[in-house]
Order: sequence, then C-alpha cells, then structure tokens
Amino acid sequence: MRNTTHLSQAQKYADAHAQTQISCTSSHRNLRFKQPMFLNFQLTLVMLVMLTLSGCSTVKDYVMPAGVKLDWESVAVSVDAGANRDYPLAIDVVLVSDEALAQRLLGMSARDWFSGRNGLRKTYPDVLSIDSLELAPGESLTLPGKRWSGRRVAAALVFADYLVAGPHLARIDSLRGRVQLAFGANEFTVYSLEK
Repeated sequence: MRNTTHLSQAQKYADAHAQTQISCTSSHRNLRFKQPMFLNFQLTLVMLVMLTLSGCSTVKDYVMPAGVKLDWESVAVSVDAGANRDYPLAIDVVLVSDEALAQRLLGMSARDWFSGRNGLRKTYPDVLSIDSLELAPGESLTLPGKRWSGRRVAAALVFADYLVAGPHLARIDSLRGRVQLAFGANEFTVYSLEK
C-alpha cells in the first residue's frame, strides 16, 4: 500500500511538473507571438505621432521659421522742411511676428494705429515691437540696421501721424540694405539702396 501511495504521489508530482512545463512553454510561445505584435503597435503609434506632428505649426516653425528675415544695413529717416504743416511728425516702425495681426494692422490707417497702439502693445506684447520717433520738419537721422536686422517678422510697417487724413502706412519688410524713409509735405515714400 505504501508503494502505491508513494507511486501515486510521484505520479501526481510528475504530472504537475509536466503541466507547469507545458504552461511555461505555451506562455513563452504566447510572448513570442505577442512581442512582434506589440512592436508593430509601437511602430504604428510612433509613426502616427510623427505624422500628426508634421502638420503641427510648432514643428514647422522650428524646422522652417515663418516670416521674412530682415536684412537692413541702416534706416535713414528724413522729413522735408515744411512737412506736416510745419509740425513735428510722429513715426512708428512696427515689427509684427504674427500673420493674423499683420493683416489686421495692414487694414488700419495711421490715425487708427496711433489712437490704438497702446492697447495693441498691451494685448500683443510678444508679437509686436514698436520703435517710435518724432522728427521736426527739416530733420533727418540714420539708425543702424543691427537694431532690426536678422529678426524674422510677418510684416515690418511704418506709420506716420500726419495732420491730414490718409492711410500713411507702408510695408518695408521686403526692403534690403540701406532703407530710406522720406517724409514729404503730406505723404511719404520708402525705398532701399542695395548693399
């Protein structure tokens, strides 16, 4: 009787060990099959994220920054004698790094700009840069271009606060070299002298 009991216990142990071995082997097989499927899922997920990011403006801006890179050697400003009915002329050079805001500003007159610039400056401190000048008729000055050169902008604009009504606005981001701002009696012209 002892032999049978001992044998049946040995048989149970052998059966349990065989069962565990089969279970471990089958779980390893399952891991082998699951691992490539898991890797395929990871690859698919990574590709999906990359495709999504390629449409993201942040990635595009990092790879290809938006806007025009300014290349100004200098900016010469001159106001003709007798201009603006012989009153000093307020002039703003405005750099905008946001395309939507640039379009909005391009639709404004100088009068609208000068009455609303402080509010715009507070609302858009990170995308709006304003350099303000005031020259009397007959005055001129030349500013070094390094002040602006190398910056990327959606638009660079000049507003002049003439006493007479009118748009008094010019876009100057496409100019290169020595930029010239020439203010006449009631209007102004902009041009550049290439390097």
